Parts: sequence; C-alpha cells; structure tokens
Amino acid sequence: MLEISTTSSGMSRYCACETKIIRRTSWTDLNPGRRFDACDKKWNNRRGMHFFKWVDNETCPRGKQVVPSLLRRLRAIEEEGRAKEEQLRSVEAKKKELQQKLKEIMVQEKKVLE
Repeated sequence: MLEISTTSSGMSRYCACETKIIRRTSWTDLNPGRRFDACDKKWNNRRGMHFFKWVDNETCPRGKQVVPSLLRRLRAIEEEGRAKEEQLRSVEAKKKELQQKLKEIMVQEKKVLE
C-alpha cells in the first residue's frame, strides 16, 4: 500500500509501514540499470514485501547480456587502479625512507671530512 504526503519541498511517498519510499537503481544481471521505487525496509516474512514498483521498462535481452559484462570489466579496471595506487603509495613511502637515509649518510660523511 502506498500513502502520499505533501511536504514544503514537494510530494513525499511513504509505504504503509510509514517508511519513506526511495528511488534506486538495480545493478543485478537481470535488471542492469533499471530504476525502481521501494520502501527503505527489507523483506519481512510475517508481513510480506513492503512497497516496490519498477519505474523503467524491463531491460532488453541484449542489454541483459552486455551490461553485466561491461560492469564486471569496469569493476576489474577500478580494482586494478586501486591496486596501482596502493603500489604507488608503497613506492613513495620507500622513496622517502631512502631519501632520509641518504641525508643521514651525507651528514655523517660531512662530519668525517671535517
């Protein structure tokens, strides 16, 4: 059941459980990029499903094949980028450590030459 309440910022929609209905996007393999409105509460076995309604039409069969593979590739690229950033941070930390050791060696060498 859907209840509608007007606020100063416009119209807000609420589920029968008095929880605000939120628009979301599905990124499952069966519904990639498909938007839906749903109650913020999860499945409740005693009462059944709270408010849920698709906003967009169902994704075409080709889209169901292509979009998930593209999303997997994107996630792999993002993960690779995060790994490279971590590797770069590690190299920069090692560089600082070596620079500090070099300064210490130069100071000691200068003292020896004096």
